[in-house]
Amino acid sequence: MLCVIVCPSNAFHENIEPEGHINLDDFPSIGKFFRIDEEKCFEDLNDKICQLCLKVREKNNVEDYYKIEKDCPTQCFHIDSPIEGDVIIKKNMLWKCDPSGCKACINICPTESFFIPETAEDVKKYGKIACNEDACFYCGACENSCPDDLIIVYRKNIVINDPIEKGHYPWIDGWIKNIKEILRKKLVHGKEPIDIPIIEEKIKKVIIKIKEKIPQLSKEDRKKLNELNDKIQTLLKSKKIRFWIKDGKVDKVSSELKKHL
Repeated sequence: MLCVIVCPSNAFHENIEPEGHINLDDFPSIGKFFRIDEEKCFEDLNDKICQLCLKVREKNNVEDYYKIEKDCPTQCFHIDSPIEGDVIIKKNMLWKCDPSGCKACINICPTESFFIPETAEDVKKYGKIACNEDACFYCGACENSCPDDLIIVYRKNIVINDPIEKGHYPWIDGWIKNIKEILRKKLVHGKEPIDIPIIEEKIKKVIIKIKEKIPQLSKEDRKKLNELNDKIQTLLKSKKIRFWIKDGKVDKVSSELKKHL
């Protein structure tokens, strides 16, 4: 039942048969993905957002929480993840990113944390893509969706609540141990990826060496190559040759090439 308890999108639903054999109150749980300012809150049963809020409080569903946060009439509802972490975008690899054509991270994020920087200042600051971590709850969907592995989601800490129904269950220690397994990475990873310094002089030397190894054509050889290319281009413009290529008549094409070349 771990998936039912921790899923932030309410994707799993318990269907226990026979009933009564498993009680979810016996399980530890993680904290709620929201906080409410009780002083501002009033429950207007005629308001659609209030109705939704009352309906989904008991089940984690961050997509609904995001709607409530945006449209709450008193602005008392806020997403507040029980998971602490970092979203790291590999800046050194952002040349692979095509945010306008791909948008995988933007489309999959349930809290719309990812965005394409538009102003010159934001582009300079963030690059091609960015994440607003104030709204993020570190689900990891963006990391899984990126086709070029440009996103890393590190989880640092998790609020774990004790079971509502107290009792000694031998599996509880194992349950907590497994959910804390995701915290190990914080011991070896920092917030920002290390930028790889580029030594221009070294690059120049490598370029010179590569150029030295590539044999250069003489003017006479270059002239012959251009003449040969012109003949081939003329042949390819012939309807006859194009039909032979389409029909796969390699022998006839080869024979015609020998005549003219």
